[in-house]
Amino acid sequence: MQQALFSNENGWRDIPDFIISREGKKVNTVSDLWNLPYAIDISSSKLDFSKIPNENFKWVLKSFVIEKIEKVSTHAGLQHFQDIWAKFFRNNIEVINSAQDIEETLISVVESAINLGRAEHKLWTLYRPIQWYLYGAEHYPELGFSTAYASILETMSIPGNPKGEAVRMEDPDSGPLNHSLELPLLIQALKKDQSQELIHLQQKAAVALSIAYGRNPANLTYLRHSDVVNLTPESDDPVYVLKIPRIKKRLVNPRDDYKEEFLDPAFAQHVHDLIRANNEKNYAVLYHGGKKLQNPQPLFFNINGNEAAILSGDYENAYNFSSSMITSLIKGFVRRHNIISPLTKELMYVTARRLRYTLATGLAAEGISKAALARILDHTDTQHVHVYFELAGKIVIQLDKAIAKAFSQYLSYFSGHIIDSLENAINGDNPEKHLVFKGDMIEDGIKDIGVCGESNICHLDPPFSCYLCPKFQPYIHADHEYVLESLLNSRNERLEKYENARLGIQLDEVIFAVAQVAEACKKEYV
Repeated sequence: MQQALFSNENGWRDIPDFIISREGKKVNTVSDLWNLPYAIDISSSKLDFSKIPNENFKWVLKSFVIEKIEKVSTHAGLQHFQDIWAKFFRNNIEVINSAQDIEETLISVVESAINLGRAEHKLWTLYRPIQWYLYGAEHYPELGFSTAYASILETMSIPGNPKGEAVRMEDPDSGPLNHSLELPLLIQALKKDQSQELIHLQQKAAVALSIAYGRNPANLTYLRHSDVVNLTPESDDPVYVLKIPRIKKRLVNPRDDYKEEFLDPAFAQHVHDLIRANNEKNYAVLYHGGKKLQNPQPLFFNINGNEAAILSGDYENAYNFSSSMITSLIKGFVRRHNIISPLTKELMYVTARRLRYTLATGLAAEGISKAALARILDHTDTQHVHVYFELAGKIVIQLDKAIAKAFSQYLSYFSGHIIDSLENAINGDNPEKHLVFKGDMIEDGIKDIGVCGESNICHLDPPFSCYLCPKFQPYIHADHEYVLESLLNSRNERLEKYENARLGIQLDEVIFAVAQVAEACKKEYV
């Protein structure tokens, strides 16, 4: 039997002695036999992990089921275990035990299950087992899960899959982040984060690169300092590209092929900050068999060493992060900033996979072609991107005044200072800094809304971007409700007139900021 690779140094999660279910019930997880607090069906409330033939697969399955029990429900954990056991393991114990190439064998097992599901017209029963494989490929590819094969599975059309409303209701954390309510919070936190602590620099780089490129964590683990290339070294306005390893299975080395992508200056800063911190640190050199292991300068430097790489003799990647460590960075960033989702009212659940979905659906909503989206996601053809275009039309939320005000308290886009008179305003004596708003209709009147506190020339687009500016000083008695109604009407007209969803939601940040000001003024006035 293949030896299990359990190691905290790899960043993998220990199986705890007990967990607390979503319902608040304690579940003892010390042994391989778990008794679930599931009174609805006592006969099937036991999970027997000793039946799983491979110790590594058993460990990944335990971690996966724990996540379902903790985040979704005890029922969900039970169903996932039962489906995965039935579809992948029950009839394949001997095959898995005798496998020479465990990764190829697991792919064969999954393919056989899919073919049988198609033949019996029960493909929908493969949803949960395939989700387990995707989970393993995202977090623990080193244990026998192929990221290349996972990229094919993730866009498979399965009846009742999470792209449908039924499954979305069961697990609200599975799809793309909401482009109006959730993604901006992540970007906002990234912009404001000034910490120079190494772990925080790693978090920021992981979040920035995942937002920008939507790659799997495995792609990021192989990045090195040398992959950041300045195409204009003699210029004061540098243009950077990032050479992203493609992680294709047929290649002997994941770094044998790259995809060069333009690196946005804002995101490039996070990468450069991490490189600088790496260079400043006096890392202890790793030794194996009495020999010093050469440091190839990975972007995400594993101080303790990658035990799986060292034990297998893959010394070139001895300093790499594991995929799960990249995921931990993203989740750690969200926890550190306490980013609460306005939709779930809980800590936002963010993974590299969700950011991949977010990027893809956002681009589809903006009207990108299928061929261009396939290139960006590093797919070899367009057959895997159709689902993103199906989802694109669902990313736009319906907004009215009440909803905008309800969500504005979580988004906090307004950071200026409310004033009650010109005497209390910076630049109050300068008429050129007084701001007004006029709606789109000819009959709409002009409303005084506040004063610009910027002493230099302002390059924003007043009055729309004013509500997002920290220098904006809105009047407490101004009719901000009128501004809010005008913007909501303009948004709805755009959604009705244009097929491009982005044209409808590009005002959302301003709308939420105006709603926040309107509510704040109402409270202060009262």
